[in-house]
Amino acid sequence: MIKNRPLSFNLKLITELTVDEEEALRVLRAAVYPSEVIAHRPGRHIKWSLPQWRLLVEDGSGWLVSHIGIVTREVTLDDVSIRIGGIGGVMTSPEAQGQGFATAALRHAETFLDKCGLTFALLVCRQDLVPFYTRLGWQSFNGILLVEQPGGTVPFTVNEPMVLPVNDKAPKKGTINLCGLPW
Repeated sequence: MIKNRPLSFNLKLITELTVDEEEALRVLRAAVYPSEVIAHRPGRHIKWSLPQWRLLVEDGSGWLVSHIGIVTREVTLDDVSIRIGGIGGVMTSPEAQGQGFATAALRHAETFLDKCGLTFALLVCRQDLVPFYTRLGWQSFNGILLVEQPGGTVPFTVNEPMVLPVNDKAPKKGTINLCGLPW
């Protein structure tokens, strides 16, 4: 319960989402990222990966207040293959921001990634969100992050990459190749 509001955390494979859940996600995405905001984002031209799982956070009335997309992927760290977790699409309804919903969702996602036995987790975020993620234990990754895009493998420079130790240390430098689209 956050601020006296009971919450439910539903972790679902994206293939198991109901039509109503997909619509609730569409509404949340439109509220968090209205088209006039997206039109000016540096990442608007990036091709993004779909998550494997969606963590849906609903309040007691069934209102979708927050969402996190989660992936697990075999990547390379300095040319060594490892399996990591990815966090993306973190969204909280504008009316619910600042009340701890995203924090609670991230903690729930971290528990899931820990159970998956992953080495560390990675996310990319806008510079203004770095302090938020830092408070939750995420660390800036000051190396090279490589991602796939339609033109081939390219350095990812649009947002700040951050890492979180899960079952081992998280690298602060080196080269991480996501071996696919960013999340």
